[in-house]
Amino acid sequence: MLLELAIRDLGVIEHAALVLGPGMTAVTGETGAGKTMIVGAIDLLVGGRSHADLVRPGATEAVVEGRFLRGDGGGDGEEIVVRRVVPRDGRSRAYIDGRLATVAELAELGAALVDLHGQHAHQSLLRQGAQRDCLDRFGRVDLTARRTAVDSLRAVEESLATMGGDERSRAREIDLLRFQVGELRDAGLTAPDEDDALETEEDVLSDAVAHQEAAALALELLGGDDAATDRLGAAVHALDGRTPFTAVAVRLRSLADELADLVRDLRAAGEAVEDDPERLAEIRVRRQLLRELRRKYGDTLADVIAFRGEAEQRL
Repeated sequence: MLLELAIRDLGVIEHAALVLGPGMTAVTGETGAGKTMIVGAIDLLVGGRSHADLVRPGATEAVVEGRFLRGDGGGDGEEIVVRRVVPRDGRSRAYIDGRLATVAELAELGAALVDLHGQHAHQSLLRQGAQRDCLDRFGRVDLTARRTAVDSLRAVEESLATMGGDERSRAREIDLLRFQVGELRDAGLTAPDEDDALETEEDVLSDAVAHQEAAALALELLGGDDAATDRLGAAVHALDGRTPFTAVAVRLRSLADELADLVRDLRAAGEAVEDDPERLAEIRVRRQLLRELRRKYGDTLADVIAFRGEAEQRL
């Protein structure tokens, strides 16, 4: 049963929307108003033939959508939405509940949804499918195995459809996938946070000389002649053994030990900074490559790595 019909750019109809209530609905109008187009729209939804002449002048495609109720007439059936797109150039497209479908599937489904009567259409009893259905019901034939086989075949056909169109289309996609997979494999991506690590290393190397100079100055101020460590040691010596300052001397001695550790850590950190122009150049080239890969394959390196896996599987 048809519940709702929407038409756009079909014949003389620019846009029409019909919500059908229970009982009989009569569509009337003058000659050329588009009554035949409404019947033609329903015919498209149930697998009727399409041609470019159906598209309204000035439009690129005609679109027909229908909402149907499939059931026993009690009003508690299953709602199904069918869509048919007829372009001015190329083949028509069909959708059932948003899923791509073939015209043959529309015809099979339409036989259970609508019965069109007219001088250019056949009644349902004249269709082979309806005749076979009546015979099966009369003979109490169990169709479970057949339905299972049909569903399996449809799944295989859908799987094949995802593998591309004709041989040339598949060859073009294979070439593209080979290039993408090769480029991503050559890049050797392993860690999604690689660019963050490279950015930190680049920051150190790009200012290595200044980092070394800063460390040297800090070491001189802390551990040079007459520097902080010497003065702190002298203060500890001055207070050592003097009862009024026992607690303060303990804190100063602890502070002196901590400062000595800090000086050692600072010296090690300064010595670890190396001025390496070649490594800096390598990092910048690598980061540029990672930016290019993100531009083409994903917002993050994790997205790029995921795309590589998908492309490998697709290939």
